[in-house]
Amino acid sequence: MAYQLSVENIETICLFKLTWGQSQQISVRMPYLPQLETFYQRWQRAYLAFYKQALRGRAGATGQVNVVNPDLHSPLVQAEAQLLSEFHRWLRRGELIDIRKTLTLAAQQQPIDLFLNCEPVAIARLPWETWEIGAEFGGAKIRMARSPSNIRAAPVVSRQQRRKPRVLVIFGDDTGLDFEADRQAISALNAHIDLTTIGWQPHTDTAALKQDICSAIADAQGWDVLLFIGHSNEVEIVSGHIYIAPNTALSVRELTSYLQAAQANGLQFAMFNSCSGLNIADALIELGLNQVAIMREPIHNQVAQRFLVQFLQALVAHHDVQDALQIACDHLKLEQHLTYPSAHLVPSLFRHPNSHPFQIPPSGWQQTLGQWLPTWQQGVALAGVVALSLVPSVEATLLSGRLLMQAIYRDLTGQTSAGSAPPVVLVQVDEASQREAPELSDISPIDQSYLARLLDELIQNQAQVIGIDYLLDFPQPDRAPILAASVRRAVVENNAWLVFSAEFDDGELVGVNPKMNIVDFAWALQGYTNVPAWFMAIPWQAGICYEAECPFPHMLALSAQYSATDSALTPSLERTEPLRPDLMEAIAASNDPKLAELSQRHLSLATVFFSLFGQQWLRPVLDFSLPPDQVFYRISAYEVLANPVEAEVTAAIANAEVVLIGGVGYAEGGVDPLLTDIYPNPPGIAYWRRRGQDSSRGNTFAGVEAIAYDVHHQVLGHWVTPIPSLWMVSIALVLGPAIALYGIPKLSRRRAAIWLAVGTVGYGIIGLQVAVSGGVILPWLLPGATVWIYAAPKIRALSDKKLIRWGAAKI
Repeated sequence: MAYQLSVENIETICLFKLTWGQSQQISVRMPYLPQLETFYQRWQRAYLAFYKQALRGRAGATGQVNVVNPDLHSPLVQAEAQLLSEFHRWLRRGELIDIRKTLTLAAQQQPIDLFLNCEPVAIARLPWETWEIGAEFGGAKIRMARSPSNIRAAPVVSRQQRRKPRVLVIFGDDTGLDFEADRQAISALNAHIDLTTIGWQPHTDTAALKQDICSAIADAQGWDVLLFIGHSNEVEIVSGHIYIAPNTALSVRELTSYLQAAQANGLQFAMFNSCSGLNIADALIELGLNQVAIMREPIHNQVAQRFLVQFLQALVAHHDVQDALQIACDHLKLEQHLTYPSAHLVPSLFRHPNSHPFQIPPSGWQQTLGQWLPTWQQGVALAGVVALSLVPSVEATLLSGRLLMQAIYRDLTGQTSAGSAPPVVLVQVDEASQREAPELSDISPIDQSYLARLLDELIQNQAQVIGIDYLLDFPQPDRAPILAASVRRAVVENNAWLVFSAEFDDGELVGVNPKMNIVDFAWALQGYTNVPAWFMAIPWQAGICYEAECPFPHMLALSAQYSATDSALTPSLERTEPLRPDLMEAIAASNDPKLAELSQRHLSLATVFFSLFGQQWLRPVLDFSLPPDQVFYRISAYEVLANPVEAEVTAAIANAEVVLIGGVGYAEGGVDPLLTDIYPNPPGIAYWRRRGQDSSRGNTFAGVEAIAYDVHHQVLGHWVTPIPSLWMVSIALVLGPAIALYGIPKLSRRRAAIWLAVGTVGYGIIGLQVAVSGGVILPWLLPGATVWIYAAPKIRALSDKKLIRWGAAKI
């Protein structure tokens, strides 16, 4: 959070104005303390007396570089203490308590940057960086930088992603100075920066040197950092001088066009390790430079070198320039105060309020990895997302919601495959049938003579493949012979393929009661229905149907596909060998590619393995985005038994690839008489029923209806496979930080939020179409949440109006 504090002295009054956020502000008038200027001048005289030689602000100064005359040490320390005491006492006045408290409370929640603007220059010369704001409230992290009164340009945006920052060092006039320590400190950065130096040498033509320096500053490749070492002075009318050679100076005004070119090419930070740079800093920030470090007072050569060494060491440690400057000042204050008293009061950092402090980006794989790793708050959120993606009930809920969105998308885009007749006819034994048939007064278990009547009518109407979704395991001695006779009649008269349902119970297959002699599996088939809800029933291994039982819907689909393409094998009461293995061999011998593909369809190895841990990864699902009336033709059992049977019903049965009999709409229906096979409507089914694309209006969905969907998908080759959420979350764990590091920082906050929202919605729409066209369901919610967890903090850190440098968002 950035706060701006302006301090303006008008005669005897100082106006303090604090602004932040959405135009919030506090204005305070406070009497100016005239003796502050006296104390400052007294300190300045003592300072200049102590550091009277080898200053970087006197172009013609000569002499030794050692600090001399230790007798002047005590007066300087006393003058410093008196200046700071009076200055801090003035800042602790009651009039400023609201400003101090506001800043402290804000900084206790998160670190803040305070931008200070002072007028006139006499106020700006005071050591504002020593102000311990909010000390009476327990203190807080407040970083102070200065900013000029006038800023006419936007902050610098570096659009070049360099491996190393480019640094231009200008060595100016060294009269009376020794730059060797400066050169060594800068050379130590060679491993971290791309360094170029330029400067005066004996016998250098000064006119050519001027042009060389100007051309270097405006180099088209651009610079990240500009560093000047030498003499400089304040000259208000030309915004300051830098001395590039003996008796040769360049003014900031002369350099304006070249500095603007450097700014356009990405110049981020400038340091003038020279004297009296207030005018220089004001002018450069006004031009739009992000940040400038200067010395407000004349600086001794050894102090400047010691400061530069500490500053550059902090910069190499990847501190930003604001923290690096504070670290260097603290070194002078705490470790060098006896040798260099008051030196820590001189450096200042000027910043554009919308800039981010420059830092040398970390290098090496550890640092690169660190940039990609989440914060601990993000880590907690991401761990929650990963955990949710592993919970089967959460996955099932998300999948149901996704199929609902898929149904809506199909409906809106007209991609519902309308026009072809459904391949499945569902003869449902429902409440209406129960009311019409006295024998169904006790519907659990189903009256087997009623099934016999249904079977006779279906055979009479030329049904070729019939599935019976009743276990028939409870003995009915007086009814079983009737059903047995109808079953045999279906095989003899119509060579019908009959498939009965069963289920595994404690490792044993329970189906038609063998003691009742209803069926012989030498000429009939059976399949199990134990399948996770709303997933397709296909064999767990290729070729397993030769030697073991097959899923009920899969056997129906194989029988329908084989009977429609080949008649070499037909059910017959004369058969003595099991029908299922012979059917699989006949399919293998068939030349029909669709039949061959269906017979080889099986669960993936990943599905089988992870099912041991409760996951159904890569298992095809029932596609409830298709309307029920395009998947199966629904007929009540009483309509089949009507006299006469409606022509529409007769035609539907005769043209069906599979006729399926099962219980719908009552709790006792389905394969298990003790447990209900009725479920609440899946969201996709509920949508289609509201849209009128299912003749049923019930609030429940029966297991036999799910089987009808399964048979439809297998007969038509309609396979829809959901990608596990964890897999896509894993991809998002890489994509999210990539977007946060390299995409978002190039945009403004509003544009970044818009683009991320558009990308999230766009990915969802693409995923919906991929499911329709490619049969692959891409998770949306949890992967999208993962990307947003990474991206949201970066978006909040952006400027509202301006672009920022890509790496600065990491600060």
